[in-house]
Amino acid sequence: MGTEIKQKQIKELLQKLNLSINNFAGLVYEALYDDNNDEAEKKLAENIKKQLQRKTTKEEVLDSYLDILVEHPSYQGLNLDKVRSQYVNHSCLNDDITMSITALSGELDS
Repeated sequence: MGTEIKQKQIKELLQKLNLSINNFAGLVYEALYDDNNDEAEKKLAENIKKQLQRKTTKEEVLDSYLDILVEHPSYQGLNLDKVRSQYVNHSCLNDDITMSITALSGELDS
């Protein structure tokens, strides 16, 4: 799954969960750090806002945000019946097949 698709998923989930970027930043900060620092949360909110717009944002960062959202009680209460997709490398598939499947998956996501 590509960066833009994950960014879109996060934005949609934030809307469905009625979470602002600032509220979400609080959840992310709480998940990552043990202290309570309002200034650091504000800076994180600014970073998240930028990360949800940039095409160069690393997918690992977006994956961690999706994981945090999925664990949120409000998400579970929505009963979205969505399962997070995750790529698992298989040794039985050669690189050509893997690249073809990845390209097809990208087309289907568009």
